[in-house]
Amino acid sequence: NTEGMLPFENMVADYIKETGNHVLYRVTPLFQDDNLVADGVQMEALSVEDDGEGIEFNVYCYNVQPGIAIDYATGENWLAQEGREASSGIEMDYVLNTSSKKFHLPSCSGVSRMSQKNREDYHGTRESLIEQGYEPCSNCQP
Repeated sequence: NTEGMLPFENMVADYIKETGNHVLYRVTPLFQDDNLVADGVQMEALSVEDDGEGIEFNVYCYNVQPGIAIDYATGENWLAQEGREASSGIEMDYVLNTSSKKFHLPSCSGVSRMSQKNREDYHGTRESLIEQGYEPCSNCQP
């Protein structure tokens, strides 16, 4: 995850190289329901000798990669520009925004910002949603 995790990993590595100090470091994968692939990870770090003055963070990083689409339930993934062909006819879980008529992957950051009254869970094909007038989210590119 080059945009989410890598900056924090590099921060810790640089701190250790520069100071020789120790860092308590923990990365915890977080799964939604019975998904085979983690939706993201919680990353925690605290520099020991200086009690967190050098390094201290507790962040959540979504398991996303630009240009890659992921079916978190099955582990299947594909290049986003190939997504339409690769997902043709495959039933997946989606989250619908009934107000904006956009559909999202369950792990999309837009889902957490969605009003509960506009949210609907859906299991079916991408093509079926498009036929119903929904458009794919430009962020998660389902």
